[in-house]
Amino acid sequence: MSDVVVVGSLNMDMVVSVPHIPKIGETILATDIQYYGGGKGSNQAIAAARLGCKVSMIGKVGNDNNGEELIQSLKSEGINTEGVEISNNISGTAFINVSSDGDNNIVVYPGANNDIDIEQIERYREIIENSKICILQMEIPYRVVKYVINLCYEKGVQVVFNPAPATKEIEDELINKINILIPNETELSFLSGEKTLEKDNIEQIAKKTYKKGCTHLIVTLGSKGSLYLGKGGSKYFSIKKTKVVDSTAAGDSFIGALVTGIIKGKSIDEAMEYASYAASLTVSKSGAQSSLPTKKEVEEFIKSYK
Repeated sequence: MSDVVVVGSLNMDMVVSVPHIPKIGETILATDIQYYGGGKGSNQAIAAARLGCKVSMIGKVGNDNNGEELIQSLKSEGINTEGVEISNNISGTAFINVSSDGDNNIVVYPGANNDIDIEQIERYREIIENSKICILQMEIPYRVVKYVINLCYEKGVQVVFNPAPATKEIEDELINKINILIPNETELSFLSGEKTLEKDNIEQIAKKTYKKGCTHLIVTLGSKGSLYLGKGGSKYFSIKKTKVVDSTAAGDSFIGALVTGIIKGKSIDEAMEYASYAASLTVSKSGAQSSLPTKKEVEEFIKSYK
């Protein structure tokens, strides 16, 4: 039995270092290029595993060198890869521009991630049913996400849902079955139907989304920290100041740490604080999975910060 099962994407990230994020029609010269394991699903699985959770992964990779490398990277973290299958498609690939200020933009080619289907979920449903928490994102087909959420709801498995990338597909009826919904500002805009989010109306719009029925709503706000909404009201959590090198995977690190905190018996407030430390530590390093901290690193960071 796993503490956590992640049903989601596995990608090879091609990270390009640039002076600034290019504008439309602009050509600039990169200063470096690196390849890292990535994908929101894989990132969140590794984030939780490095912090002490027992994790299983369900996903799909291509029949190529990248796919083999992605599976091996999960295994090296002690993650159960029984549910990771191989497709005839190529492995998912993300093209990431990272500026000297740590900002990024990302283009993802889903590849094998699009081949995850309900039949695959049925083959490994026992892994899902026997886990305490199931983490999902939107880098796999929505019909699969919806099927897994309904399965978890039926079997009493807690669902942590990161609706990224943003989409208008997600029905209110599905939100009602989610324990922890974690959008960023862009994704909150899609979920709420509000086109414009300003600093002064984020909380109001978050409340509108929270009323759709999720048990907890957490809005990640980048450098502004995060906003929590639950039965007890709302609360802001600040980021912990570090030198920003690369913001890639900060949200995935936050989710992995949050879930780990919950699994380890922390209150939601304590888990949010723990996640804030982990995410802040992540942005101080380059890459996605290469920047995800270990339990020891987070604990030492917390001690040094205090």
